[in-house]
Amino acid sequence: MAKKSAGPAKGYYDLADLPEDDRIKLAAHHVVVHGRVVGVTVDDDPAKVARYHRKLLSRGCAILSTEKGPVEGVVTIRVGPRTPRSSPIVQ
Repeated sequence: MAKKSAGPAKGYYDLADLPEDDRIKLAAHHVVVHGRVVGVTVDDDPAKVARYHRKLLSRGCAILSTEKGPVEGVVTIRVGPRTPRSSPIVQ
């Protein structure tokens, strides 16, 4: 189960203990069902980032940005709801 963290961001959840597909499913749920913009932090391995992009897109999310993460060796993928005017990926 996701643990609510005392991290800096409101509503920050530490999903590191969940399997990858469960992390993606939970993030996509908050985007698609609740209309939120969320950030998913992953290792900066290009293959892993591309895999997350594909899985998040397949669950109905729009990739808003992929940027340097809060610590060395990670990136944050910002995802939000798809809109008629949004492109699927903006980097």
